Amino acid sequence: MPTIGPSRRVVVAASFLVASVFGLSSSSQANDEPIRIGILAPFTGTGGPYGKEIEEAARAAAVVINDAGGVLGRKLELVAADDESVPTSGVAAARKLIDVDKVVAISGVWSSAVVLAVKPIAVEKGVALTTVGSADEITQGDNKGLVWRFQTNGKDWGAAFAKAMAKDGIKTASIMVLQTPFTLSTIEPFRKAFSEAGGTVLDQVAFNPNQPSYRVEVERIFSKEPDAVFVAAYVNELSAIAKETFRSGYDSTVYAYSNAADSNGKFVENVGKEVAEGIVHTQHVPIAKSAAYSRYLKQVNKPEGTVATYGGQVFDQIVMLALAMEKAKSTNALDFGREFPGLVNADAPSIGEPAEALKAIREGKAFRYSGAASDFRFAPNGDQTNLTYGHFRIENGVSKLVGEIR
Repeated sequence: MPTIGPSRRVVVAASFLVASVFGLSSSSQANDEPIRIGILAPFTGTGGPYGKEIEEAARAAAVVINDAGGVLGRKLELVAADDESVPTSGVAAARKLIDVDKVVAISGVWSSAVVLAVKPIAVEKGVALTTVGSADEITQGDNKGLVWRFQTNGKDWGAAFAKAMAKDGIKTASIMVLQTPFTLSTIEPFRKAFSEAGGTVLDQVAFNPNQPSYRVEVERIFSKEPDAVFVAAYVNELSAIAKETFRSGYDSTVYAYSNAADSNGKFVENVGKEVAEGIVHTQHVPIAKSAAYSRYLKQVNKPEGTVATYGGQVFDQIVMLALAMEKAKSTNALDFGREFPGLVNADAPSIGEPAEALKAIREGKAFRYSGAASDFRFAPNGDQTNLTYGHFRIENGVSKLVGEIR
């Protein structure tokens, strides 16, 4: 006679018992495991000068969150990867962060070209993507509530430059633009707003990164003697162009992004005080007193008044991810992504200290997070609104705030 084995019901019951006994420990471990967030940053390549600031800010925010009890009782763990400022490298790094490191979000992401390459993967995999890239296309399309920009978009930034020039009485301007999705996205909005303000654009020339020389482009643009030249580029290209204009004796005022002309003193270090003198720059940066920005500066041991154009934005990224997960009671990005707008758009008392914001969520108190980089709001598409731009001029090697632009 065949051996009679246990019934299916008994097997299922036994399996359930085993799972109950041994699975509790496994489940407990899973709940105790850190929540991993990927930091995709340009430690090399065109964005190399900004990678350290991005990672440093992210880690500073994680320390503040973990010291406040973490998220849902779990610690945040950051996994950093170099996108080399190149889309193909960014995609490879993002796939590793998602598939191997099992991150719930990818943050930092400086280059707009890298963001645009990584975005489809993040959306497909259900991973949140927070970025400081400015190209308008980043927040276009159906992003499933997963993509959030912690920086101005190119359209608004271009218009801010036109307002800065109008305030300074500039009547004629020319443009030198680095060929990247972000830099190009600021040009047409600038031209439109500058023309509407009564200004005239004399000429425009595009150039590539890492050229051995920018002499031809500089001579073409500056020889027409515009009142100002909008140099839409990053710190390395701006440094080379500023040196060339100084050697050639041109005196048109240079306008640049703050992340190029300030960049925590890197630009002045590159070119020297004499070359940097009088260069004007503008960017969505922390202007007013901010509890979150003060906390960020304290965590990275920088004095009050330091302008860290990406640091405050990335600090906000990590804080917002933590608050959203705590609010949603979930580490699923499709769940916590929906919490982003309410955390900053609520009609409630503002809180800038991350630990206090976490405490308010746990106690069920209404509030809105007032960010480090700006007291911003979110539009439905993931763009920030309600931004203030600083209008700076370099004097004796130091960036002086000369006004604000909204």
